[in-house]
Amino acid sequence: MDKQDLHTRLEELLVELQQIECVDQGERQLVQKLMSDIKKLIEAREGDHHPVSARLGEGLKEGIELLEASHPQTTMLMGQAIDALAKMGI
Repeated sequence: MDKQDLHTRLEELLVELQQIECVDQGERQLVQKLMSDIKKLIEAREGDHHPVSARLGEGLKEGIELLEASHPQTTMLMGQAIDALAKMGI
C-alpha cells in the first residue's frame, strides 16, 4: 500500500467520523482527537509520520472498542486504517 492509498482511507474515515453524533463526552473527545490526528497525518510530510501515526493507531484501537456496536461502518474503516498503517511500517 502506498501513501496515496493510506491518505484515501484516512479521508474516508474522516468523513465517517464527522457524521457521528456522540452520545457522551468521552466519545466526543475520542472522535475529535481521532479527526485531529488524521488531519495531521494527511498533512504531514514523509518523515513526520511516526509520532502522529503511533498515537493515531492507539486511538483507532480505542475507537473500535468504544464505537463497535453503535457505528459498525466507522469501526470497519478504523480497522482498515490500522492495517494500512501497519503495512506501511508506520
